[in-house]
Amino acid sequence: MNPAASRLWPAALAAVSGSVMVGLMPLVTLRLYADGISAPSMLVWRYGIALVPLAAAAARHDLWAALRAGAWRITLVGATLGAGQTLCFWESLHTLDTSVAILLFYTYPALTLGLDRLLFKQRVRPRALLCVAAILIGAGLVTLPGLTNGRLDPVGLLWLLPSPVIYAFYLAVNAVLLRRHPPVVGAGFLYLGLAIVFCVAGGFLGIEVPASAGAWLLIVFIALGPGALTVTLFSYSVPRLGASSYAIIANTELLTVVAIGVLWLGDAVTPTRAIGGALIVAGILTHALSRGRAPHPSPLPASGERKVSTGASARSLSPSAERGAG
Repeated sequence: MNPAASRLWPAALAAVSGSVMVGLMPLVTLRLYADGISAPSMLVWRYGIALVPLAAAAARHDLWAALRAGAWRITLVGATLGAGQTLCFWESLHTLDTSVAILLFYTYPALTLGLDRLLFKQRVRPRALLCVAAILIGAGLVTLPGLTNGRLDPVGLLWLLPSPVIYAFYLAVNAVLLRRHPPVVGAGFLYLGLAIVFCVAGGFLGIEVPASAGAWLLIVFIALGPGALTVTLFSYSVPRLGASSYAIIANTELLTVVAIGVLWLGDAVTPTRAIGGALIVAGILTHALSRGRAPHPSPLPASGERKVSTGASARSLSPSAERGAG
């Protein structure tokens, strides 16, 4: 492994850790739906609570300087692309079988490679294409039981189909914007945009309040674990790995969903599912181990040094500031 690739391992591990936590979200979401909490209300509570620790951590940095350096653009991305793909996916689970939703959503790594080629004019390596193909085939195999027995509700499909497309753009834009800021600052501004949108929507639609201690516990969990912590790991890993590599590694989320189904919900371990899981793992590991050159955008140094342009001048953020944020 060359030195450039070895410096990317912390970012890859951050992406894996965050994806594992997000993989818990479908199970928790369905439990909250059963308790009468709608998707918009769940998201209001999730982002609102998550902003508390994010704001406390981000306050250690010069937020006015971050705003002058363009951090408001991250909030705009959260309020548009972030809110759009989030709402589309979680609303689709009301009427679509989870297996169907997951399979269709996990076309986004292929879409991200397409954006790299068409939008950023980057050469897509054949090995990356093979890894994505293996992951897509594996996703089809692990979700096959749900596909054969699941519901293909047209309303759910209309909600779901835009989600992977929006998410691919979301990754591509954030891979550029988040490079200018410490991870916790980028995470805070990103969730600020999401919180604003869903709080405004909640004002019109109404916000359901969890009626039981168990529901509150689930809300706090998704706000702090798959919420504040995961978005900080996202803000650390995406600008270092690039959108395409992050999209491939983040398929760890799908493995988590399958593992929960087998270990917790009693889903059968079939040869088809085992082969599918092996293909996903092979695709992720092959890509991670073969990275000799960074995708667009080039990854940041492991020390976290970066330049933040403010008009005609530029200033450096110290490595220690980023380590404290991450």
